[in-house]
Amino acid sequence: MWRKIAEKFEKYPSQIVVAKEFLRLGISVRNGKAYCDKIELVPTKIAEALDVDRKVVVSAIQNIESDEELRKVFSSLKPVANITEVARILGFGVLEVYAESHKVGIVAGITSILAREGIPIRFILAEDPELSVESKLTIVTDRKIPGRLVDEFLKVDGVQKIVIS
Repeated sequence: MWRKIAEKFEKYPSQIVVAKEFLRLGISVRNGKAYCDKIELVPTKIAEALDVDRKVVVSAIQNIESDEELRKVFSSLKPVANITEVARILGFGVLEVYAESHKVGIVAGITSILAREGIPIRFILAEDPELSVESKLTIVTDRKIPGRLVDEFLKVDGVQKIVIS
């Protein structure tokens, strides 16, 4: 999907910034407007947040809607609340797994360790490596994760780094 977006916007690098953030945040595009679920977002405010001109936002929306495949994708996006920071405030466990995104079985390996330890999972977010600087899997658990599990997590094929908080 990202390749299609990159091709569509290759002549408009500032519009790629807009499209990438829309994908990352789940901002949908419908009828010439941007939405966070049912809430309409103002192009001026989007532009300010992304440090681009308002016209760039409007043009990106028009470009998305002019392509049937992109229109279908972007009109179907839904926002998802990343509760990682809230979890830390509430005292839940947060596990961040930095890994090689092309490896198969990372989620299964990590979650099986948590399951074996009887640690319930409340939330999982795997960031798309094409949209993020680093490939990261974030898992929020019902309780703090014991530090003794770090070595086990690191043995999962493809895992490069673990952060527990």
